[in-house]
Amino acid sequence: MTDNEIQTNVDESVYEKPYLVKDGCLYEEVVTKNSTEHVKLADFVPVLRAEVTYDDGNEPSKRFRVAATHKSGTVLPEQVVSADEMMSMKWLIQRWGKKGAAVPKQSVLAKISHAIMTTSGDVPSETIYAQTGWKLIDGEYVFLMPNKNSPYTVDLKGKLGRYRFDKPVDKGDVFYAYAMMEQSFAPQKVLLPLLSVTFLSPLNHFLKKAGCEPKFVTALIGKTGCRKSTIAALFLSFFGSFTASDLPMSFHDTANSVLENVYYLKDVLTCIDDYHPSGLYQERDMKSIAQNISRFYGDRIGRARLNCRSELQRSKPPTGNALITAEFVPSISVSGCARYFNVELSEGDIDLDVLSEFQQKADEGVLAGIMMLYTDWLKKNYLKSEKDFVKVLAGGFRSYRSGYTKLLTEKGIRFHNRTPDMLAHLKLGFVFLRDFVKDCGMLRPGEYERFENEFDEALIESCSKNAELLTEEDPVFRFCEKLCCLIESGTCYVANKNSGSAPQKGYLGIEDDKYYYLLTDVALREVTRFCADQNEHFSIRKKELLRQLADGGILKQIGGRNTTTVRTGSGKNISVAMLDKAEMAQRLSRDLCELPRSVEKLPDPQEQNAAQGSVVQV
Repeated sequence: MTDNEIQTNVDESVYEKPYLVKDGCLYEEVVTKNSTEHVKLADFVPVLRAEVTYDDGNEPSKRFRVAATHKSGTVLPEQVVSADEMMSMKWLIQRWGKKGAAVPKQSVLAKISHAIMTTSGDVPSETIYAQTGWKLIDGEYVFLMPNKNSPYTVDLKGKLGRYRFDKPVDKGDVFYAYAMMEQSFAPQKVLLPLLSVTFLSPLNHFLKKAGCEPKFVTALIGKTGCRKSTIAALFLSFFGSFTASDLPMSFHDTANSVLENVYYLKDVLTCIDDYHPSGLYQERDMKSIAQNISRFYGDRIGRARLNCRSELQRSKPPTGNALITAEFVPSISVSGCARYFNVELSEGDIDLDVLSEFQQKADEGVLAGIMMLYTDWLKKNYLKSEKDFVKVLAGGFRSYRSGYTKLLTEKGIRFHNRTPDMLAHLKLGFVFLRDFVKDCGMLRPGEYERFENEFDEALIESCSKNAELLTEEDPVFRFCEKLCCLIESGTCYVANKNSGSAPQKGYLGIEDDKYYYLLTDVALREVTRFCADQNEHFSIRKKELLRQLADGGILKQIGGRNTTTVRTGSGKNISVAMLDKAEMAQRLSRDLCELPRSVEKLPDPQEQNAAQGSVVQV
């Protein structure tokens, strides 16, 4: 072969020196004192197609889009490679198999990496967003969603890939949101709260800036077969295309995987499906996930994680809103349950014919198109001044919270301190939905106020039912209830204070007309065992139980102490806790309405959220 023919097989235009292409392979030009030598590095020619900034809303990172052609002429699949992978280059064989093999010489992989980075010509820069929702880009707010017609690329993995916007709709199509506000395919007590949390979700970004980010989870409760998952999928279809069989997450996932996924779903609604423990171990696992979900969203916290260098990484708290479906309310303590807003779906509530019409519109992308129109409406009407919008949200939240606190108190409904916040957030979502529908010309005269009244009635009805649940999860209520059950069934007993008989099996202490004088350790042990026999979990320390009994007015303190010494009929001194029978009866009757702090003492929303906490998941 002549020198001219050899030169013809060399292409120096692909890379900057010292790399070149020869006979369809990657070579390095090595210059020594006496000669110039071409050293083969690989049997393929890799080139850099684009430098990608991967923005997950936390810490932007660099990735690289790499293409290659094998010497045989085979075009190898294009790969997106992280910066760490580019440094190690172990991905060559992992992704391209034997065609990605490099020459087995020292530092060859590093040279291939360097060759890729020295690809000639202008290499374009791209940005891939891994998180949905509002993002300030070049001074303008953009609502990011996977959308083939958008100039912004949003990449969601796995089942999250069903989140997408395809095309906007006309204002006339907003009729279907208006129709949902009526009693269409389900009662308003179901539809209005679900609509509210759906249209609340795009407000999350700015509510966080207002210091009043939503901190609750909506739970759709109903027996198997009542179409819970179908309804959840329909409301999620405002943000994509979902069916009951492809919801984003379920209670069969791990708590860590759920938390990892929900971080990327910013300013949208997601669903964790199918809470239905069918065995002791499954119940334990699902309860743990339900408890974690309530903490994730109720406190807006993420897992504390370390990188490979043992450096603390930024946590990834939930950034959207969540809906769970369950056959019954998870039994996860008072504080856990207080983070759930329960919507009950009964058998026969769903009109399947009407539901099918809405499912058809969801399949056609109409519901997602309505949400596109809604986010455009928010941007046009409120985001000219972000500062003013944040003030509007903070003021509305404060006003609705005060109103619901007064209303619940007047109606004598027992509620947790979190409840007025929860209702205020739902009211915000409803009010913005109602105003949006009104601006689209859908509301008739008089309907503006009518819908607000119907919404309040639906929320108060749900709160009344939730109050029963909170009562049942209260450790004091449960202890008193189980204690009375043990005594009334004869499983355990308390002796008359004046009785001189020796204690028998099941002995808990003594009593008179006004008090139970209980051996605290024995009573707590029997109640805990009784709960375990019923597959219920009851775990509280003795000192904490006594403190809560005292705070509830059930335990009588003597000299500031929770226990005292009394003499039995046989003359023996025993250390007991004195429980007031009348106070116990009142608590078990559920007539007691705990009044909250006065509205005037409720804290105002802060301009910025307090520092986020972190939870380490094991």
